Amino acid sequence: MKTLHNTKNCNYRKYLHKQLKHGKISGKFYKFLCRNFPYRLTSRKVMVCVNNILNGTITEELAITALQKEENELRRQKEMMQSNIECRKKIGWKQIN
Repeated sequence: MKTLHNTKNCNYRKYLHKQLKHGKISGKFYKFLCRNFPYRLTSRKVMVCVNNILNGTITEELAITALQKEENELRRQKEMMQSNIECRKKIGWKQIN
């Protein structure tokens, strides 16, 4: 899925990108978050998992599996993203890259 938010217009993505550059989180985890939570990255479960990874409480693999089990949130994110794209097409806006 293509994201609406990037490091220029989302403070939490900017924060995660800094953590990635400093080596606190891996690129695999960063890509997983950005692709699977395109509309709202600051959901409670995501923030808790990121904090636990940064504190060293859990590993990234456990966090990824825990977030994949959040089917309701993932489905809601996809639906919101799809409805946003449809609304933009109806209005005639250009998609944000």
